[in-house]
Amino acid sequence: MPHPHQAVLVGRGHPAIRATHAKTFELTAEPAISARATCVLAVGTVLDPNLAPLRGRVRLTLATPGLPALTGEATLNPRRALTDRAVIRRSRTLDADTLAVDSTLTADDLPEAFAAALTDPGREVTLTVEEIGPGRPLLQVGFGERTHLPSLKDVGAQDTLVLTIAPDAPPKEVVATNAVLERAAAAGARVSVASPHKPLEALLAAGLPPYPYAYWGSPQRLSTLPLTATVFHMPPATDASLLAGRDIWIEDTSELDIGTAMTRTTPSAAVEASGVLTVVGPASSEAELVDLTAVARALVGADIAPRTLTEALAPFGLTRKRLYALLTEQDQT
Repeated sequence: MPHPHQAVLVGRGHPAIRATHAKTFELTAEPAISARATCVLAVGTVLDPNLAPLRGRVRLTLATPGLPALTGEATLNPRRALTDRAVIRRSRTLDADTLAVDSTLTADDLPEAFAAALTDPGREVTLTVEEIGPGRPLLQVGFGERTHLPSLKDVGAQDTLVLTIAPDAPPKEVVATNAVLERAAAAGARVSVASPHKPLEALLAAGLPPYPYAYWGSPQRLSTLPLTATVFHMPPATDASLLAGRDIWIEDTSELDIGTAMTRTTPSAAVEASGVLTVVGPASSEAELVDLTAVARALVGADIAPRTLTEALAPFGLTRKRLYALLTEQDQT
């Protein structure tokens, strides 16, 4: 039975196998190939379902009976789809058919005897893909009607955890959800959001609540929403003083993997990271902020619908619950 951190693909040889491609190799589920398919090393390949959750750097072991196995390393493509082709490339081409990139093994690396053996249609060919080295924990986040929380003791201790956030969760669940996000950020976890949305992944990977937040084109507008976490790509020649007094995280792009990882940093270091996805936390002081209660009362008095108000003012910290409490209080006066 395969190890949980490895997968085994099993195919067979074919008379048209040439194994001369110097930049890639491939195992295909197709029953036959032509001589032009110089990268294909096996046909009729059956994929292992354990392949789906594998991440990061992997060891590749190509084997066939009676001959020494060949090994190499590669990095799994986080954008891959499990199709009828498993392509391993020396380059970083991240199309859906590409299983792994940065490979140290290609078809052209096969010894002559090994390549010749693969022309036998009765010969089994296996490719074992095995994770190597420690990887960051992965927090898979989805949104649903009910909150699902992983145990805090498991955050950082397990490879993969699932968190479901309910937008209308009661305060107790909101606090617990935020605790999970903070613990995951402290453990350096990557965050993957169903239906990927990078700004939201960045916000959660920084350990911040999923809403409200703003996605700006530049940090010049930070002062307009002081109570709101903000996500943007750092533009060149940014003044570090714009980030003063705020917590800051920038995307960690040192590894190719699923989801988004963020690293806490300083204003001076952040502005040096031109083009990098950046998260700036809410301001710590509420001095000289606009009185949202007064604004809300004035807009309600102008016959603005409560739902419209909450959608417009949520980024400023006015929640639906707070607004309806205000309206109830106003009705009683």
